[in-house]
Amino acid sequence: MARCRNLTLVLMVLGIFATEAAAWHGRGHDLATRVALAALRNDVPAFFVAGTDTIAHCSLDADAFTRPIAPAELHDQEAPEHYFDMELLGGSPVPANRYAFIDFCAAKGLKPNKIGLLPYAVVEWTQRLTVAFAEHRRWPENPAIRAKCLVYAGLLAHYAEDLTQPLHLTIHWDGRARADGNSPRSGIHNKVDALLGKLPVDPGSVAKGWPIKPLGELLPAALAEIAQGRTLIDHVYELEAQLPGMDEPLDASGKAADFARERLDAAGKFLASLYLTAWLDSQKITLPPWYRQGTLAGQLSQDANAPAGKVLYRSQSLQKTNSP
Repeated sequence: MARCRNLTLVLMVLGIFATEAAAWHGRGHDLATRVALAALRNDVPAFFVAGTDTIAHCSLDADAFTRPIAPAELHDQEAPEHYFDMELLGGSPVPANRYAFIDFCAAKGLKPNKIGLLPYAVVEWTQRLTVAFAEHRRWPENPAIRAKCLVYAGLLAHYAEDLTQPLHLTIHWDGRARADGNSPRSGIHNKVDALLGKLPVDPGSVAKGWPIKPLGELLPAALAEIAQGRTLIDHVYELEAQLPGMDEPLDASGKAADFARERLDAAGKFLASLYLTAWLDSQKITLPPWYRQGTLAGQLSQDANAPAGKVLYRSQSLQKTNSP
């Protein structure tokens, strides 16, 4: 009996942790990612669209980097990548990059992990994909580079989709925050996260005819999307009584379903624009001569004629010699 009680306690704790980590839940991320890729069939490389299953699979991975799956150190680093509580900035402009944000928080006596780092995650993963696309342009037949593009795209998908969930953008993330700033853990967050996965829609039909355009500067684009999402926070709470439980079906004719469809469109369009931006921006990247890809055998062959005593450091834009 004692063991049963202990097991029940463990399951309850894991349930709380899962609530903290989840965002749009697995099927919602999968669906939104497929919608974005369906909108880009003629605008990005064929291998990228052909890799839809892999990208959609990887779009769930960022939640695995938080508890209860991830070790404590990884969770502590990863969890703030999934939210951005704008209210805690007190109306100050959002700093231009991650470390400027950390400096800003230090100067104001704020905790970066309390506010969250979601817009920076979106910008940085878009830029990682941009670099991978630049490699693909240089070595289009390299399977390792293609695989890397798909994985990066999946991780970017997760953060971009989190950014379109209004309860990831506020201190009122799971019930209206108390006076001390803490969440009452009402359960509304989990209900909203489950909505997209309950929509019985075909990704291609959802995205049909969408005019996807590249974005300008990434951080302002992410902040504009955040601003739009934050206008829906009150609406989410107005819908609270109509939100189905985690295991309950969604009434396709209700207001909650209308909200879910609107957010699926927002997530798909935003992600598709990020993917297109990464692809087009990759044309602007010039890979320097020291940056080489390929098999180790190929590397050794290329270096066979290098002067004796010369050591090539490919992980940096440096070449050093061990001679005086």
